[in-house]
Amino acid sequence: MRESDEGSGTVSGVALIAVAAAMLGAVALAGNLLLCLHHAQNIADMSATAAATALYKGSSAPCAVAERTVTGNDAALASCEVDGEDVQVVVRVGTQVPFMPHVSKQSRAGPIACG
Repeated sequence: MRESDEGSGTVSGVALIAVAAAMLGAVALAGNLLLCLHHAQNIADMSATAAATALYKGSSAPCAVAERTVTGNDAALASCEVDGEDVQVVVRVGTQVPFMPHVSKQSRAGPIACG
């Protein structure tokens, strides 16, 4: 005769492996999301600075400079606004997270008054 709990270790082992795989998947998705958020912020900062520098040097199209900077870094420019001597941009970066296909970050750059 067999014991009633014979083979239950196999079922428990399979369940434990499934839970561990799900947790590793969640950690990988969270890691991808954090990397994309940092990447988006870096691109937003870089493009806002480039656009503000172009505006400071007399460019009539600082948002075109921001657009080139953003697209050169595999992102999309969601918006670009010139406010006086400042430029504010919003950048979108795609993720590999199913429920969050992209993340957005914004940045503002311009000259700082001295004195």
